[in-house]
Amino acid sequence: LPLGFEVRLDKFRVGRYPGSGQPRSFESHVTFIDAGGGEQGRVISMNNPAKFGRYRLFQSSYQQGRSGPATSVLSVSWDPGQPIVFAGYIGVIAAMLYVLGTRVRGKKNEKNGTADGPAPTPVKTVGLRVPGRANGLVLLLGVLGVLAVQPSWARAAAGNNLPQHLDLSIVRAIPVQHNGRWMPLDTVARDVVESVTGEMAYRGQDAVLWLLAWTFEPRAWLDEPLITIRSAELRSELKLPADQEVFSYAHLVRHQPLRKLMDEVSQRSGKGKPNPLESKVSDINQKLGGLQDVFQNEVIRPIPDASDATGAWEPIDLPARGDNATLTPLQAAWSDLRSAFLADDANQFADAAKRLSAELAKLPAAHRPNPRVIDTELVYNRIHPYNLAWKIMVLGAVLAAVAVGVNRRWMDAVAIVALLAGFGALSYGMCLRWQIAGRIPAANMFESLLFLSWGAGAFAIVSMLAMRDRLVPLTASGLGALSLFLADVLPLDHFIRPIPPVLMDTVWMSIHVPGIMVSYAVLALATLIAHAQIVTMALAPRRQQLIAKLDSLHYWYVHVGTILLGAGIITGSMWAASSWGRYWGWDPKEVWSLVAFLAYLVILHVRTDHEVMPGWIYAAGLVLAAALFVVVVPKLAPLTALKIASLAGAAAAGAVFILARGQFATALKSAVAFWFIIMTYVGVNFVLGIGLHSYGFGTGAVVRYMLLTGSIDLALVGVLTCIYLARRPSATVSAG
Repeated sequence: LPLGFEVRLDKFRVGRYPGSGQPRSFESHVTFIDAGGGEQGRVISMNNPAKFGRYRLFQSSYQQGRSGPATSVLSVSWDPGQPIVFAGYIGVIAAMLYVLGTRVRGKKNEKNGTADGPAPTPVKTVGLRVPGRANGLVLLLGVLGVLAVQPSWARAAAGNNLPQHLDLSIVRAIPVQHNGRWMPLDTVARDVVESVTGEMAYRGQDAVLWLLAWTFEPRAWLDEPLITIRSAELRSELKLPADQEVFSYAHLVRHQPLRKLMDEVSQRSGKGKPNPLESKVSDINQKLGGLQDVFQNEVIRPIPDASDATGAWEPIDLPARGDNATLTPLQAAWSDLRSAFLADDANQFADAAKRLSAELAKLPAAHRPNPRVIDTELVYNRIHPYNLAWKIMVLGAVLAAVAVGVNRRWMDAVAIVALLAGFGALSYGMCLRWQIAGRIPAANMFESLLFLSWGAGAFAIVSMLAMRDRLVPLTASGLGALSLFLADVLPLDHFIRPIPPVLMDTVWMSIHVPGIMVSYAVLALATLIAHAQIVTMALAPRRQQLIAKLDSLHYWYVHVGTILLGAGIITGSMWAASSWGRYWGWDPKEVWSLVAFLAYLVILHVRTDHEVMPGWIYAAGLVLAAALFVVVVPKLAPLTALKIASLAGAAAAGAVFILARGQFATALKSAVAFWFIIMTYVGVNFVLGIGLHSYGFGTGAVVRYMLLTGSIDLALVGVLTCIYLARRPSATVSAG
């Protein structure tokens, strides 16, 4: 395709994060040469295309040569209809919001008695048949008892030979460079100690103590058990003692079966998705490598580069057997700090720490981190905002459950205050993280869980104003606490890391990711309500007022969640069009998001018994289904009996999902549809481990947990469905 101009690549540059080899940006410095010979220099990078004439050029990728990047790959787009597409996107969302507004107004009219027909009977609070005060006291004592339980390490024995009388405040605040950014030494210590031992406060001791101990006296820790291997299966595979879980650096480095496996994993690196054993062996290798770096004094890097703002900072080296008289003031302060640390001398340690900080401040530096950001990170590390937030939200959920049972307005107020307090603690922690990272905290699985909890709280605040229902703070506090609890206890990387170039320098990440995560939060709330509705309709079918209340709240959640999900998909498409020149790439996450969105659209459009569906809609559905099969079937060739049976089963399941209607069917479909969200959120990220949107490769454990949870949920819902159908032979889980 003739473009009418030429493009000459003058230079290709891979921008790196400070002091690391991790890429921050891919930049093509090009010259456009028009038909008349005129030249114009431009820079094209990820999320920063260049427009020349009617075309836009995007940084797609690059090919590596022997001595570095050899070829830059650009994509070209001419899309005069983009404004029309974007306007159509906005129109779709506006129309969905308009429909939602009409539903909300209709509900308000019903409550005010202005709708046609008599006003409905006020719904009485349905709850526990025990005295309110006693009920609240029991639950509150229970939750306070749970929250008061200290972690197991708090009662563990102190670390071996660690000093106990030192003031670490000056040392922990020293700015250092680590993992592509600048941070206080406190953060480096937490990162390293947790990555090696699996615990941030190993044996109940401050992480800074551990880092300094390993740095100052490495020989004393070579044979100390520090690395935990909990899997008995893995220990058996590695031929390690079956009755031992914690191993020393020296033991593992000398262990021949492990070394052999590490060599094999290294040779297979980049040749496909690693299996669970390879992932675990690679994890052990990383722990050994991290500990080795500490032993060799390669981790604590406080000396800035004097000429390059992004250059690597250096550690403080001491001569192996040098005369103290030849030491620089900086080296002398570091040496005295080491001596005072090993002697557990608080006064000498404090004096050496002050001198060290002063000497580091005198060094020439091309760049120094903002002291306010360092202080902010120290506060963030100290207060543990997410741990505090989930505990407050657990308390809020218990209070909300009590409020549902006792029917006291003051109890409602207390439950709402607890929810707002937990939401405030979470929001404060996310604001701190945003300031530290210099970007919105929405770049990895841990941060997405934060937004999931934040979305539940934010939507609850809006819903309480719109619905004024006691179930809102209960479900929101419960989901928020669960999300934060999982983020707190699961082995997710919660440290602030450099993000890929594809996520840098774009406002779209601040729009798309929060929108998607809030939609997941709202649809998760809808699923909780759907399960409650299924249980009530199966086990207490006479509680019609409660069922109607749950159905109304469920519809509100599904409607808003679907709008937010659609908006998230649309903004993702707009991001792709603006940054890469395409609206849709059939990435696994894009496909599963679309499947989930269509499933929820079915729930919204086929909801109740009395709605009559025009015949042409069924005809259109059959045509679309036939077209889908025409597209899919050739890709499955050669067809086998199993594939044909699978296609038939999928078609039958799809037909039942679309045609079933009624309150119970709607709740049932919502419970099923949320598993499409789980596949989008967890499955693509950790099971498939492929595509632009994947956070990384998963292991067999993730697959097992998903299958186990899904099987339990399916079995529970299936049993309740059978009970419902047995009690209500004429129940409206019928087609058409």
